[in-house]
Amino acid sequence: MAVHTRRPTTQAKPAQKEPENFIKFADSSDDEIPSEPATAPTHKRKADDEDNEEPQQGVYQKCYNGQPVPPWLIGLKRLGQGKTPDISEMINEEVTKFVDYISPTPEEHQMRAWVIERMQRVLDNMKMIAITPVAKCFGSFETRLYLPTSDIDMTIMLYREGTTKVAASYQTKEALRRYLFTLARELKRAGFCTKCEVIANARVPIIKTHEMVTGIAIDISINADSGVQSAGVQRSFSERVYPHSLRAIVLAIKQFLAQRSMNEVFTGGMGSYAITLLAVSMLQMHPRILSGGLDIHKNLGVLLIEFFELYGKRFNYDNVCISVLEKGQYLDKRRKGFHNLTQPYLLSIEDPCDKTNDVTKGTYGITRIRQTFSGAYDLISNSIFAYHQTRKFGEPMNEALKWLAARPSNDASSAPSKKRLKAANGKAKYKQDGAPSSAFNSDPWAPVSFLSSILSVDRKVIDSRAKLVKTFYEGTLQKILGVEYQPQLTKLLPAVVKASGVPAQASVNIDFVKKRKIEKPSEAADVVLISDDDEVIEVEDDI
Repeated sequence: MAVHTRRPTTQAKPAQKEPENFIKFADSSDDEIPSEPATAPTHKRKADDEDNEEPQQGVYQKCYNGQPVPPWLIGLKRLGQGKTPDISEMINEEVTKFVDYISPTPEEHQMRAWVIERMQRVLDNMKMIAITPVAKCFGSFETRLYLPTSDIDMTIMLYREGTTKVAASYQTKEALRRYLFTLARELKRAGFCTKCEVIANARVPIIKTHEMVTGIAIDISINADSGVQSAGVQRSFSERVYPHSLRAIVLAIKQFLAQRSMNEVFTGGMGSYAITLLAVSMLQMHPRILSGGLDIHKNLGVLLIEFFELYGKRFNYDNVCISVLEKGQYLDKRRKGFHNLTQPYLLSIEDPCDKTNDVTKGTYGITRIRQTFSGAYDLISNSIFAYHQTRKFGEPMNEALKWLAARPSNDASSAPSKKRLKAANGKAKYKQDGAPSSAFNSDPWAPVSFLSSILSVDRKVIDSRAKLVKTFYEGTLQKILGVEYQPQLTKLLPAVVKASGVPAQASVNIDFVKKRKIEKPSEAADVVLISDDDEVIEVEDDI
């Protein structure tokens, strides 16, 4: 569903009857329901003028439909300009507010940078002969497209000393496995973590662990420079080709999948790289963008809805392969060699770094993801329609829409049955599941959230962010690394500040002064090996 602003015309046209489900996103005089005769006074009472005045920020605790204000709209009145704003403008502003909220603060990003610095110091202390280990990040951290709870994707490049070429002695899978166990033991001894999982028999062997002070999850691979190349592609698209706009769409999609546990490739989900390429392809192939008739920055909400529509309802997964090279194109899956006879429904995306690689060949849960995209399109479209009817009639006319508008965000467990919805639409109103008329606020400035129909930020995420910010101001990691920094004033997220108890205005300069410090080794703890069948084996002896 595309949501665009209707432009007024200068020529008078005969009135045409519009379909019942048509939504006008900018109310006009033709849309008004006449409530007064033509001879009615042109002025209103002073009390009415006072009621129509724009209220101050921070006076609302609930949205227009009686639901709590989502975290990204806390302290704000309804978005958009004027009493009857354009709905496409409202959702565009909400996407911007959501991205501002979910993006990492300078404190959060700095803590991750210090975690990487601490990893590099562990590598330096290993003192390998004629080998220079270098910790490099790729994925969402390198591209700044990560969520607050995302892990850090890191690869350890084992270079020949004085060069940037991988040492020949660490190019076999067996040698990499041995090094993984050695590194896991060193991480334990340095006090970097308390537990490591060595997934040694995977296609790309990795270590999964959590840094002890911050609790940030880290996936460590060895000599996997392809991840660094893919990060470069993502940065190029998000910073040069589609600055700001691509980042907003990708972060919204990532949060949408993350809250449904569909964002991990090893469980059949879709990773950050694939999400970015999907969004890029949509922007490349969008007819109105190609013709210059659509301003991307002013239609982020529209494009997000069209993303769900395209990949949830329209895209031909069985026959089409996506390519973002040059100006983007759709390729024949069979000619490309990406067609899977046993799983023809899989999504195929050509890797711009390696044309022979299908980025999403491991996303075996694409059917479920596709259905979820389709459902998201329906939910957000219905939430727009429900608000449109509420603005005109005081509440949704359709009982199913009324329930959808007033239900708790992302609450599907209490959804009425199809039979009950059908009965509600026809004869009687259901009282238990339906929303009473009083649930809808007639105040035109009451907050309105369309994204909360598909997105949410749970308490676990808020508490995790608060803990990280609190750790930052306690200075534990800074003392371990022996680093200094110059604070500068910024405004932190209200929810994070309230939960962490840190100063309401504070930040840190990313450029800090490093002071090398040799860490005292701690007692070695267990290293965990995960075999081919995911069996966890405790390893007690030195490796």
